[in-house]
Amino acid sequence: MDILNKVLRDPSVCQVQPGEVSIAGKPVISGQTVKFIGTETKEYTLEQVLFYLMNRTEKYTTYMSLCRERGIGKIYYTDQKIIIEEIENFKETTVSVEVDGPEFRYIGQQDYGYLESVCKKEGMRGGFYYMVVPQSVSSPVNLCNIRVFLDNGQCLVNVGISEANRVEIKFMGYDVVVVDDVKGFTSEDWRRVVCVFLDGSKWQINEWSVKDLAEIFDTIPTFYLSRGNQHEGQFVRSYNVRKIQVRDGAISKSDLDVIQEKVRGCVLNK
Repeated sequence: MDILNKVLRDPSVCQVQPGEVSIAGKPVISGQTVKFIGTETKEYTLEQVLFYLMNRTEKYTTYMSLCRERGIGKIYYTDQKIIIEEIENFKETTVSVEVDGPEFRYIGQQDYGYLESVCKKEGMRGGFYYMVVPQSVSSPVNLCNIRVFLDNGQCLVNVGISEANRVEIKFMGYDVVVVDDVKGFTSEDWRRVVCVFLDGSKWQINEWSVKDLAEIFDTIPTFYLSRGNQHEGQFVRSYNVRKIQVRDGAISKSDLDVIQEKVRGCVLNK
């Protein structure tokens, strides 16, 4: 962590290329996972953390573009402050030894064995994930019909009002909790969200209490279900939202396949 602190203070000592990371000219293991206390449900590789530290002064949109260009996974917006604070507040527990010699003043000569204490191999991805649906019973998808919708793409109507505030389902082998109210969601809860469905009503997202909607829609697969000639609002067109047409009370098999593919990809990136 002391090395991460040095990179935080002086990003120029670090060079990051896809699959190859060096600090002061000395290569380090970029694929290992760095574990931070405050990001319990999200793990990052050393490569991701170092690349973020090198570009943390950039605007978030610019930083995301750089990540895409380099093929490096991004650090979630909600995790960035947590990571910086943990690096800054980390206190070394090892004994400091001063050696009389200029070569020991450069981090390229230091032992990187400490990384084993802050890195861990990726294990099984456990726990559950969230899926967010509209509250409106007239929406093409809601808590009442989500099971059937994900099974065969049918958007059942007049199925009543759900008495539950969540529905637990199994989707592609994953444990998923479907909710229609996220006002109380924490940043940790949002990191578990793998899919969002919109009905086009602005009030749906106005109640989310989320400051950076663009970051949510850029990192979570989001779908707007449209019936007939219904047009999405300007707020939908402003974000990274995929429009799916509902015809004859259902979506196409290919659209359902896209939803499954996007959700699977999101889970694998968690």
